[in-house]
Amino acid sequence: MRFLKRPDDAKGEDLTHEVRDKVNDILTQIKENGWEALSKISKSLDGITPFRIDPEDMAKAWDDLPSNLKEALKVAEKNIRTFHRAQRNIFKNVECDIAEGQIAGMRFVPVKSTAVYVPGGRYPLPSSVLMGVIPAQEAGVERIVIVTPPGKEGSPSPVTLAAMGLLDVNEAWVVGGAQAIAAAAFGAGDIKRVDFIVGPGNAFVTEAKRQVFGVVGIDGLAGPSEVLIVADESANPKFLAADMLAQLEHDPSAKAMLLVTEEMLAIKAIGEVRHFLSDLKTASVASLSWEKGATVAVGSLEEIAEFANDISPEHLELVIKEPDSKLELFSSYGAAFLGQHSAVPFGDYIAGTNHVLPTGGSAKFQGGLWVGTFLRPMQHLYLSQKAASELALHGATIADAEGLSAHDTAMRLRRDF
Repeated sequence: MRFLKRPDDAKGEDLTHEVRDKVNDILTQIKENGWEALSKISKSLDGITPFRIDPEDMAKAWDDLPSNLKEALKVAEKNIRTFHRAQRNIFKNVECDIAEGQIAGMRFVPVKSTAVYVPGGRYPLPSSVLMGVIPAQEAGVERIVIVTPPGKEGSPSPVTLAAMGLLDVNEAWVVGGAQAIAAAAFGAGDIKRVDFIVGPGNAFVTEAKRQVFGVVGIDGLAGPSEVLIVADESANPKFLAADMLAQLEHDPSAKAMLLVTEEMLAIKAIGEVRHFLSDLKTASVASLSWEKGATVAVGSLEEIAEFANDISPEHLELVIKEPDSKLELFSSYGAAFLGQHSAVPFGDYIAGTNHVLPTGGSAKFQGGLWVGTFLRPMQHLYLSQKAASELALHGATIADAEGLSAHDTAMRLRRDF
């Protein structure tokens, strides 16, 4: 492939060790000293003492919401729930009669409790309430706890509260950052520990999730948002530019890659990006990430697919002719958006797919948030006396080869019973 624009290679200060050490200190303090440490740290970092949100405040925020925003959130809720309910329906308990008297089975059982981290730093994100809570509800999780940082007034934004009200959220706490993850993982005061934590956040939240994994389960480790757009001569350059900027406005570390089969299309799209930036409300962020994190290249569709599979992007847009028939060329992505009109923001907000997706190449080994994230496949086995007797000698032979004599005995006893 030939590159027309590469990201700025200038590397910022590596804060990995600093973040890791600060997070470790926060986790240790809260694990050892509970609510006292949580309150002290939250007061120092966010200027508040953590507090539980009254469901009546959520309901009031919903009632006070402008009617057009209410309608939009209702449409989003309906579409997201419809898709995630369909996911739940694919999980059927299984029992297999392997032989007479020998039955192996598996049930899909939801985790008992989960925390949903809802970011609230740069922008209010009611969509993250919907994307985190609805899959857990559809999976059948009994206790769903939202943790979210305070806004400028010391409370989450009204629209975030309203989204909680729409979903009838029962438990939500105003606490953010690594300290929120620590409270969810270890428990602190009236915040009882959970079994699982989902949701994206900043570097401190992500590092905290990494460090508590094993104490609790997690959905993944989110990094900067990214989109890879594949386009041919059928694409509209204005659409391409808008879709890149929709990703780049997230934060200065966001990434956008435009890979095209026609050079003139790339040139036109770059021109449209510059045009949009001249009048974009978020231009201060988007222009910085355009310089730091944007890639534009030209190549054949086969070259592009090979490159894309190696990158394994969070979002993959196929703005090409017959995208559904070309999708099989692409084997590694968080979510794919097919055709001229399937822009990533539709998936971010309202069309039904989930926006909590693997980043930084992790789509090579995991998928996005879905109902299955909250379900545990639990296996079981039944053997009749006759079946156990028939298997015992073979099983004992394997146990003997491994040098595990108690295994050998446990099986031989069933043969001789």
